[in-house]
Amino acid sequence: MNREDAVKFLLTKPYKLGHALGFTKLTELHNEWIIDMVRGKEDKTLQAHRGSYKTTCVSIALAIIIILLPSKTVMFMRKTDADVKEIITQVKKILDSQYIRYLVSVIYGCDLKIVTGTQTQINTNLNRQSKGATQLSAMGTNGSLTGKHFDFIFTDDIVNVEDRVSRAEREHTKLVYQELQNIRNRGGRIYNTGTPWHKEDCFTLMPNIHRFDCYDTQ
Repeated sequence: MNREDAVKFLLTKPYKLGHALGFTKLTELHNEWIIDMVRGKEDKTLQAHRGSYKTTCVSIALAIIIILLPSKTVMFMRKTDADVKEIITQVKKILDSQYIRYLVSVIYGCDLKIVTGTQTQINTNLNRQSKGATQLSAMGTNGSLTGKHFDFIFTDDIVNVEDRVSRAEREHTKLVYQELQNIRNRGGRIYNTGTPWHKEDCFTLMPNIHRFDCYDTQ
């Protein structure tokens, strides 16, 4: 495999990477989701049921962005800090895999090294940020957004059962989502994934909604 083949593989067949990593139930529909997460330009919202592997797709997309778009900054947001840690751990495992390390060596001619690998940040030796910003940062909806700016913003399940039972929580989630508009860089993008819980929850603010039920994702 040469450099062009490796890049093409990550951009066009990311679900095959998922299969190699043990996510064997990913389908060509999931492949489309991951490709759009990495390469799409407009804001988008993906609504799918629990067990649809949407979060797994986000994890793979985040890893690919870190590798192929090393000059971009990414923020990943979930409802709580504990929820965030689970996904960041999964992204680190993907980056640590022999498959990713092989692809990076083919693309860049060097070994991939995770320079920062905390529960809320991932930074690698591929980073091309002139200001030294971390490639991937993560936080819950109660985290501080002050002074932060990102090229990609991913929200995943920032609406949950708390939003169903609490109007105050619904309004808080909406305020956080509105603030995200102010911290994305010019030309940046917000990609939302999750499941609606209430007719007045934050999904009423999210654009370009694409819905998938359990029959679509089989």
